[in-house]
Amino acid sequence: MDFQEQLKKNLSPGDFARMTKWMMGLGDAERVSMMQFIAARETKAPAVGDDAPDFDLPLLNSSARVKLSGFRRTRPVALIFGSYT
Repeated sequence: MDFQEQLKKNLSPGDFARMTKWMMGLGDAERVSMMQFIAARETKAPAVGDDAPDFDLPLLNSSARVKLSGFRRTRPVALIFGSYT
């Protein structure tokens, strides 16, 4: 799958149009570098059904830490990325 196909697969039509317009404003070396970065990132991403990469984070308002793998096969976990503001 080439770079344009990857973008079309992963972006909404509006986001794809904005990304394409923005990329056309970059110099050749910048555009190639960005395309290589995005292509490499996509090959490292977990596939649907794969286990999420493990991580270890501090528990809020506590000195304890929580590890994602500690919940594996014991209870469901929802990972939410974004902002509520």
